[in-house]
Amino acid sequence: MKVDRGVSRRAALAREGFTLIEVIGAFVIFSVGVLMVVRLSTATGTQMRYAGIRSELAVRAAERLDSLDAQPSASLTMGADADTLTIMGLAYERSVTLTRVTPLLARVEIEITPVGGDGPTFRTTSYVAEAW
Repeated sequence: MKVDRGVSRRAALAREGFTLIEVIGAFVIFSVGVLMVVRLSTATGTQMRYAGIRSELAVRAAERLDSLDAQPSASLTMGADADTLTIMGLAYERSVTLTRVTPLLARVEIEITPVGGDGPTFRTTSYVAEAW
């Protein structure tokens, strides 16, 4: 090894590699980056699952609305009705409220909420009309 005048051997060795503090600093920065990626992937997975559940909730609400639309408006029973659904392993309560707006028009409110309080919800309002 070639050592310049006025420079100690220890200072020359320090220039050739990394110090312990530099290695620890690099490791900390790398670890924080890895933890952020893991947290982001977990959050993305949860959002993807909730998106699938929301789609299924919309389909179940549309099915119920279609079944009400197929019945004559005069035969619909006004008031509230509730039932329980299981979607992707989660229990949901579907409440359907029918309100007469005019003799030919009824408002339908459908709300689907998780029983345990954990998960996405869905709410929609539509109208069922009798032919003139």
